[in-house]
Amino acid sequence: MAAIDADNENELRVINEFLEELRDTASQLQVLLGNLRSRSVSLDEGLSTLKREASNLRSHAQGLNLPMIKLITHRLDEYMGELKAVTDSELDEIQVFVDKIEKLADGEQISEADAPAVVRSLPAKRAADIDFGKIEKKNVEILLVLPEKAMSRIVERELAACGYRTSTIRDGFAAIETVVRTKPDMVLASMELGPMSGIDLGNALAAMTPTQQIPFALFTSYEWGNPKLRGMPPRAALIRKGTKFGDDLAETLARFEIT
Repeated sequence: MAAIDADNENELRVINEFLEELRDTASQLQVLLGNLRSRSVSLDEGLSTLKREASNLRSHAQGLNLPMIKLITHRLDEYMGELKAVTDSELDEIQVFVDKIEKLADGEQISEADAPAVVRSLPAKRAADIDFGKIEKKNVEILLVLPEKAMSRIVERELAACGYRTSTIRDGFAAIETVVRTKPDMVLASMELGPMSGIDLGNALAAMTPTQQIPFALFTSYEWGNPKLRGMPPRAALIRKGTKFGDDLAETLARFEIT
């Protein structure tokens, strides 16, 4: 019992230290955003700092029992990772993330029921080379569980061009927690996810009450009928890599009535 109490005490200490650091960082980012708007700090220098701080926050939050902070810092890091330059429009969107992080650091509580809506209220990350001013943005979120960065960028770009929001998780185990907490409109997972397969992930989601109705698609080079696909969840769709990707994606979105 004493060992358990000591462990709990240590965890609480680590969390409190992180929250103090988070408040300090959020305050510094508020100042930086103001300086970027006034151009007293160069946009290139500011972007570099924002990217570094977003990455650090995400990394430090991942091992802690702070679900909403983990989600928000993950989304901020994703958003920053796609930016090549910042204008006042991007600064306004980054401000949304920083304001939310600051409130969470100050103790704002968000219920499990409200978490999906809070996440969707955050600005969507921007894919490179896409003019978002000409795209009809949809309140549809697709979670990508794709370990390969190059492949995930291709899929993200295709979905962004259709106006869909995306977020990417590299790890199948982390994806389960994210799906439960954020309730995406669809999950698209790679066949190979390390210790588990995409089929394992699909079956896990299909077996749990909070996620069993969420559409699931497997992203693979295998064709229907391949023995490797044995055990796929009955409702799952197949999106094949290569030339069939576009048609399979369109058919899957139509089948699940994701518009």
